[in-house]
Amino acid sequence: MRITLVLGAIATLVACNPDPGHPEEQVGYRDGVDGPNSGERGTVKITEIGWAGSVRNDGTWDPKDVFVEIRNEGNRPMRLTDWRIEMEGVTNITWRIPEHPNPINVGDYLLITAIPHEADDADSSCFMNADVVIDDMYFGMGDPFRLTLLDADERLIEPAGDRYMPPFAGVYDGQVTRSMEKVELIFGGRGSEPQSWHHYTIADVDVPNNTNIAERCRQRTLASPRRPNSPDYSGAFAAGAFD
Repeated sequence: MRITLVLGAIATLVACNPDPGHPEEQVGYRDGVDGPNSGERGTVKITEIGWAGSVRNDGTWDPKDVFVEIRNEGNRPMRLTDWRIEMEGVTNITWRIPEHPNPINVGDYLLITAIPHEADDADSSCFMNADVVIDDMYFGMGDPFRLTLLDADERLIEPAGDRYMPPFAGVYDGQVTRSMEKVELIFGGRGSEPQSWHHYTIADVDVPNNTNIAERCRQRTLASPRRPNSPDYSGAFAAGAFD
């Protein structure tokens, strides 16, 4: 009799837990391949901001030709569709990263520009091979700003800059523009700290890092979009050892 009761209870429990159905009828999982990812702090970083615009070789300055570079420092490909970039400071605005078909591979970059590049159009962006275009992205000339990268679930991933301070690096000096680059550190380097950033510097390197700048702009637009950042020669914060 006791065995019969136990079997009856099991049958009742099974009846109360029906088959959940096919996977498409269940809650979706963000795997980064078929849809946007959730993220973790430290795995995706803002590594360069070209807030000062571009200058063509003939000296023509375009303050609206700006870009933001994001690097995947995690251990899996990431797609940032529907992530947010919030700008706070003199101007407060939020930009949504539009859909991009290819995920960012580990160690690779997502380049966001405000103007598309057209090879046969001399008035198009100086920055080539952008992954996405956000046409209302704009930075005031030297106005304080802080960018905050939020994932698709609106969780804080990475800050860059300060809402009350001028840009930590980068410049337009009337002749050239230089981007604001993240110092290449193994550890640390919070984007909200001035010592984490430096001006783009010209260096003798085996592999050029300005190949995503159009030839007609390369003499006066100094930046490394979608390429490794230039060395930091300040020595104040980037130098050090493990001990």
